[in-house]
Amino acid sequence: MGSSLKKAKLMVELQSKGIRLEQGSGKGRQGGAGPANGKGMVFGNYQITVPTSGECAMSSEYSLHEDGEHALIYKDGEVVSEVELIAPPRFYELHTEDGVPYNKIALLHGRDCLASTVIQTCSRWHGGERCQFCGIGTSLDDENTVPVKTPKQLAEVAGAAQRLDRVTHVTLTAGTTVNPLYGIKHLGDCAWAIKEGTGLPVHVQFEPVDDPDIYRHLKECGVDTVGMHLESFDQKVRERITPGKAKISIEDYFKGFAGAVEVFGRNQVSTYIIIGLGESLADTLAGCMRCIEMGVYPFVVPLRPVKETPFANMAPPVPKAMAEIYGEVARALADHGLSASDSKAGCVRCGACSVLPAFERKKHG
Repeated sequence: MGSSLKKAKLMVELQSKGIRLEQGSGKGRQGGAGPANGKGMVFGNYQITVPTSGECAMSSEYSLHEDGEHALIYKDGEVVSEVELIAPPRFYELHTEDGVPYNKIALLHGRDCLASTVIQTCSRWHGGERCQFCGIGTSLDDENTVPVKTPKQLAEVAGAAQRLDRVTHVTLTAGTTVNPLYGIKHLGDCAWAIKEGTGLPVHVQFEPVDDPDIYRHLKECGVDTVGMHLESFDQKVRERITPGKAKISIEDYFKGFAGAVEVFGRNQVSTYIIIGLGESLADTLAGCMRCIEMGVYPFVVPLRPVKETPFANMAPPVPKAMAEIYGEVARALADHGLSASDSKAGCVRCGACSVLPAFERKKHG
């Protein structure tokens, strides 16, 4: 088995099974969205975040041991790989002019992506519309962040992250506001401030709205790429797992995708697709193919258990299933000329929450 294939297989195993952190390995990132409750690792040209909490990770046969400058991954007591850990960035040590720690404004995702949830509240968080896997309110409850980040704060933090830690792109997301357009326009204002201050490529994430002009507005604000996260192509799964978002139909998402591709271009629009929610493989692949054909990158990820959510102790999908899906989607991406490396900013360019970019490169290679 070639070394790149071995790395890809190990990364899939780690993201599905998690890893136990031995003494001295730190806690990994806690709460929030994206790579929550995980540890950032680099395998050669690839970077991933690995779950470190929940029943699955606590009972994993994989464990992480740090010894000075080296980190070793063990499986059942035997070393299987040396790995580079992503160190805390230097900008975390600073505060804004108004006294807020920088790491309450934005965080490092992977090696070079600055990410922020600019509105840390969601109109669906309380009640029966909450997404079952989401932990957006957890960080706020733990006082690890602030409810709303201002454009000025984000531009300040982005400048420091660019200067001190060589950040090369930015991801901005937000909880759903009562008036969705308010949240999207705040994302645009934040993107404009960051672009003006740093010139960094910016990615924003939001739910589709019935306003085709919003994509042009975001483009004028300096946004380079956008993401509208469908999570599943199975409406029954959506109604069970994301009851609030499920009120926006799958066809409305595809209408939004089409409008966004018209403005931002192929390969600059993406959607998260979570595996492990009870979906069928056939439906998932068919949905991914439909996205790819229209120029939308389906960022396929395994379910990530997040503390203090209904899915805190859910087991991610088995590695074999993830490898099969990655392989099929990577083949389709190659056939239609889409690639993570061609994305200007955001989750697809970072790639740390999925092993799809590694499979994609393997297919191209």
